[in-house]
Amino acid sequence: MNCMNCGSNQDVIDFYRGEDKIVLCAGCRYKFTSGQKVLAAGKQIGRPSLGVTKKVSLTLPTEVWERFDDKAKGNRSEYLRKLIVRDMWSQGDWSNNACLGYAILGAKELGYSDEEIKKLVRAINRAFNHKTIEEARQEYENSPY
Repeated sequence: MNCMNCGSNQDVIDFYRGEDKIVLCAGCRYKFTSGQKVLAAGKQIGRPSLGVTKKVSLTLPTEVWERFDDKAKGNRSEYLRKLIVRDMWSQGDWSNNACLGYAILGAKELGYSDEEIKKLVRAINRAFNHKTIEEARQEYENSPY
């Protein structure tokens, strides 16, 4: 019997993962159990790669690390991935004017008069000046809307 990953016939055993029969040598079993990539019958075993790994060192003040860890809920990598994706793709074209444009479009769709739209735009502009983005996000997330 030969290892289905590397072809070796040294210390090979077979076992089942779900309904798939896996045949691995000791070296490939070690890789498999230590989280390294192992191929079996053309399939990757283990968690699929999310992309290229690059090591980064990040220096932040203690209070920022504390908030970061609280937000990350034990998974710093996933939290950073989400922040980076959100920043790169979601907010690149974002602005207060874009937000006001969405509000105007929604108000028009609901049949608001020009005077009602003007009042809405002014109220949103006041909120821009007096509330943080975090406060606005919390208002939305805690609302029944």
